[in-house]
Amino acid sequence: MVRALIISLLLVTLSFCQNLPESDLQVNLNGYFDNFGVFVAYPVISVTKQIGATTSINGRYLVDMISAASMKSLFRVDGVTSASRRTEGGGKFPDEIRHEFTGGVTQLFGEVKASLNAIYSTEHDYYSRTIAADISLPFALKNTIISLGVVKSWDIVAPDNRDWQKDKNVISLSAGLTQNISPAWVMQMNLWYSNNTGFLNDAYQVVAINELGRVRFYSPAYPDSRDRRAASLRTVFSLDELSSLQLGYRYYWDTWDISSNTANILYQRHLSKNIRAALGWRIYNQTKAYFFLPEYSGPVELMAVDSKLNESVSNEFELSFKFASDIFKNIPLLNSIMKETAELSVGLNFYMRNTSTPDWHSRYRMLYAYIFTLGYKYNF
Repeated sequence: MVRALIISLLLVTLSFCQNLPESDLQVNLNGYFDNFGVFVAYPVISVTKQIGATTSINGRYLVDMISAASMKSLFRVDGVTSASRRTEGGGKFPDEIRHEFTGGVTQLFGEVKASLNAIYSTEHDYYSRTIAADISLPFALKNTIISLGVVKSWDIVAPDNRDWQKDKNVISLSAGLTQNISPAWVMQMNLWYSNNTGFLNDAYQVVAINELGRVRFYSPAYPDSRDRRAASLRTVFSLDELSSLQLGYRYYWDTWDISSNTANILYQRHLSKNIRAALGWRIYNQTKAYFFLPEYSGPVELMAVDSKLNESVSNEFELSFKFASDIFKNIPLLNSIMKETAELSVGLNFYMRNTSTPDWHSRYRMLYAYIFTLGYKYNF
């Protein structure tokens, strides 16, 4: 039982297993809200089913329901890209609804595992179609695994406050190496590259410029291509019979001169046979895009106000618990849905980001956000 607990702690932090995914039903209720006036609710339901000894299929439906103060503040745009036909936006909650559908198959070819997934996402002003494929190849008695992946997306941007629609195309490549150092110690290295072309802007943001005492609003203007790259290293090892520790570091850089460092630590422990807890911390910092300025004295070829392109430092803290079904067997109502192989999870993340200049809309430099999750998983 102790060895099973150690293995489960390692498996939940590094995904490298060559077995087919388990047949299960998962329902998650997720939420996000921050001091910028953004609220997001995104329930997800997914099903995975093994249909043979070597084949597994999966399907997922996700809906994003978003409300944000910036969506209610559409501005007349004076120039640069186009004219606005609307002067106000938003309405009753939610301001935006996005539907996402995913379907895929995982196939074993001997010891080689391959997956193919298709994703379709739609909302009233944005459409996205994605194909994702990956393959993992084991070596050295499965102690070494090489994984390769490719993702291609075709997006259409059609903002309802503009009179045009534009394309955005993304292709991403990834490669990973997972190595079992010992039965209780695993390391993983990953490389990632992504090429983005087309409309990479945010059509709902504006650049406010004071010209001779009058404030005029312009559409932001971004480069129409961006190459993004990242390299990361993760390791997880057991501390004792009941707990594990994960450490990770990721370096990112792109052709917009943004570079970032991300470090994280996650401690997991079985509090009992039926309760598993996790406590984590992630710290992140980045430089600003070369065309981002705190303010503009006049329109220029490239302009940006998005805080995500500004210099920033962020911290995120995570606390989560997972409960096995046995703990609910004497609790009315819950005992009827928590079958023998079911698991209930709850989680809360607290996120804070500090930028070097105030956000273009909220005028705050510090963002505080809360992310919560309630999940139900049933193996069948």
